[in-house]
Amino acid sequence: GRERQASHQRSSVLSVAAEGKAATETLERTEQAKEQEEQFRTLCTMLLRQVGRAEDILAQDENSDGVLDFGEFQNLLTQLEFDCEKHQARALFDMLDSDGSGTIDAGELKSNLRSSGVIEGIYQEGLQNTLYTLVPALFLAVGFAVVKGGSAGLDFVTAYLVEDSLSVDNLFVFLAIFQYFNVSPALQKTCLDLGIYGAIVLRFLFIFAGLAAVQSFKPVLLLFAGVLIYASYTALTGDEDEDDDEEGPPPLIRNLLSGLPATKDFVGDKLWIEDPKDGFLFTPLFICIVAIELSDILFAVDSVPAVFAVTDDALIVYTSNI
Repeated sequence: GRERQASHQRSSVLSVAAEGKAATETLERTEQAKEQEEQFRTLCTMLLRQVGRAEDILAQDENSDGVLDFGEFQNLLTQLEFDCEKHQARALFDMLDSDGSGTIDAGELKSNLRSSGVIEGIYQEGLQNTLYTLVPALFLAVGFAVVKGGSAGLDFVTAYLVEDSLSVDNLFVFLAIFQYFNVSPALQKTCLDLGIYGAIVLRFLFIFAGLAAVQSFKPVLLLFAGVLIYASYTALTGDEDEDDDEEGPPPLIRNLLSGLPATKDFVGDKLWIEDPKDGFLFTPLFICIVAIELSDILFAVDSVPAVFAVTDDALIVYTSNI
């Protein structure tokens, strides 16, 4: 009887373990599928942004007849410096080959991308994520109004809207940085995640240093006002003929990063590797993350002073920026 009971218990344990393993494997497959879908969406966004450049490349190719097969499409992605795997390129080609002919009309790249449903899905997901971020912001506004008074809640809403309006172009700069460093879709999420964590810390330091300066010397606000006026002036009087498609981080950041010892190619998701001669070398992934962090500091130069014009409450300034 005891042996039968022990055998039954062992069977139950093994059954539970097998079910747990199966559930874990299913979860991993689901996460991998989501990650691959996100990478594919990123690839579509990158291609949509580079459609004009792709059309120029094809127009300059004397041998091009305006119709691309898969091999020619892969070559186009290479010229665009897209670092993607073959199966990702194939999936993108199949999506653009709407009629199943095995070829793509170069003149219909943009229209096919927009009508594929992927871009629409990205927009819908973006709207949903925006709503998700508005919910905690609304709770914070109500919380400030309850704890500190209605004026504090209004200050938070105002500061939040100011920061959002000044951050609209940040994403385009990040995309340009990814393109400049040729970051593959698989690593872009890593860059953004680490960039967000770093931005939380750097914004904290920047904001509280600014508040300390303002509280100790009020005329510092005049300096911040000067920064905002200069930023507005340069935005309004910028050269209209300037190439808007110039890619990469700002020249100041490029110069700062150019002296770092770095590898030529990515090494998986490593940030640096050991080197027998130089001790260690940074990877392009690390340099890209640093470029994102430094760009965020440049963004904060105008956005944080703008929020200081709304309120000098440290908590409101910081939470509205995050």
